[in-house]
Amino acid sequence: MTAMKSSKVLARLVFLVKRWLNKKASLVDNNAVLKDIYLESDISSSYFLLIIIANLIALSGLITNSAPVIIGAMLISPLMSPILNIGFAFITGDKFIWEKSLRKIAFGVGLTLITATIATYLSSLKDITTEILARTRPNLYDLIIALLAGLAGAAALCTKKNYLTIVPGVAIATAVIPPLSVAGFGIGTGNYRIFMGGFFLFFTNFVAIIISTCLVFFIYGFRPSVVAEENRAQLKKRVSALSLVLILISIPLVYTLHQSIASVRLRGQIETTLKEALNREGKTDLTSFSYSVRKDGGLTVNSVLNAVAYLKEDEVATVEQKLRTSLGRDVKLYLEQIQVQPGGLKEPKVKTVFEPAIAPSRSPVEVIRSSREGTLAVIRQSTEKIEKVIAPSSIADFYVSFHDKSLKVSMQMKIMRDTPLSEEETLWLKRILATDLNMPVDLTVETVPFVPLLIFRKGETTITPEMKQTLTGLNDIAANASALTVLVEAYTGTYDDRTKLSKLADQRIRSVEDVLVAECGIPREAIHSTVIKSRKIEAPAVKISVSTTNRKS
Repeated sequence: MTAMKSSKVLARLVFLVKRWLNKKASLVDNNAVLKDIYLESDISSSYFLLIIIANLIALSGLITNSAPVIIGAMLISPLMSPILNIGFAFITGDKFIWEKSLRKIAFGVGLTLITATIATYLSSLKDITTEILARTRPNLYDLIIALLAGLAGAAALCTKKNYLTIVPGVAIATAVIPPLSVAGFGIGTGNYRIFMGGFFLFFTNFVAIIISTCLVFFIYGFRPSVVAEENRAQLKKRVSALSLVLILISIPLVYTLHQSIASVRLRGQIETTLKEALNREGKTDLTSFSYSVRKDGGLTVNSVLNAVAYLKEDEVATVEQKLRTSLGRDVKLYLEQIQVQPGGLKEPKVKTVFEPAIAPSRSPVEVIRSSREGTLAVIRQSTEKIEKVIAPSSIADFYVSFHDKSLKVSMQMKIMRDTPLSEEETLWLKRILATDLNMPVDLTVETVPFVPLLIFRKGETTITPEMKQTLTGLNDIAANASALTVLVEAYTGTYDDRTKLSKLADQRIRSVEDVLVAECGIPREAIHSTVIKSRKIEAPAVKISVSTTNRKS
């Protein structure tokens, strides 16, 4: 009896599913959809033109670290249509659409990689930005996003409902052009880790869109029998092959997601333990911290503490032991303590001093010196305010000049930073200065690198004491940044043969990375390296670029 009831329930369920599928299929004009797909399958000159334009826009946004520019490239990209068509051909078995769409996407991908490679090679900007790095480590969420976006795009194509608004959103969500531009950037710079990461993200989106497209077309009544004499066995083979590809790409995606989650959990555990051990109301307050994983598997934790009275060595040792117990691994804690004044400052007692009615005359030198010191004192207050906001960047120097016939002040400011300020950031600094000085300010900003170019002698790969001292200047930056990315670029120089130069450049990179990890407390996973074969720098050298995000206290 139980078996009979189960079979009846199953039969009833199958009937309801078939009726639902037939209802959905009746809502779609199959001929109109087929017409659109056949028209989109042709390759035209405009397709290649749009590919090149979208690719160059995306590459410009990537190397200048501009997200709005990258989004613009996603909207222009014509790659979405042939990918949807491949999904249609996959589920229906239409060989004509399959071959034309596959050829169209292959030409598009090849042209994108070639264009991005050539443009990168000719460009003077070859720094790896955060926008580029963000597209080199896809995880399982990228696959899920592409699946959901593909469902929306295919449904809009079938039903024609909100098609003009849904498809641009799908293009932004799946983002097939920027990963290919990143892959071309990797080829152009000779960094194949960047190439593999960018291309793998594109392939992940490509497979996910095809899978979701197949599902939607199946729901709306498109079957092998509609457009071709294809039997079910061949469809099952195609679905099995696609499922196998999905499983294979899911393995590394799950691994990278696991790494990201583990890193977030570890950071949260460290933060919770530090706050519980160090935060004491009215006495101490944890402002920031960073950590790195050592070669032996242990952790090095750097933290900054505001304290009314300095903690003693045994108290710091107790906190370090709590970290070891909480994390279950060896931990070395480096605590930087900053003494602060509780409450408000008391007003100093001022004695009444009677000044003479007529002040003695001062020499021109005294007048100039007094005016200079007063002006610099006011401006220093503004620069201190600016430094708190742009930290870990700092103001290296500034120059002030006045205009004869106006109240305008001209300022030249040098800021230690590896990326130039945008127009919005410069305008923001100008407004702070103008508000504090209560007069118009003409501001010019020059950026100087955190670490100057490290020049090596021919055949030399070890870090000199002077270089090491220069590199340890990144300690404060690492301690005060919530997200830190360090790019180490080794220039081979123009001596000897290329193979030998590349090996020496790799050794210099390893030497620099060891100092950054051991001495500066920078996580090794935050360091990215590349070898550049350039004739612009004759001597072998290493350039270090730092991208940071400010900590929030």
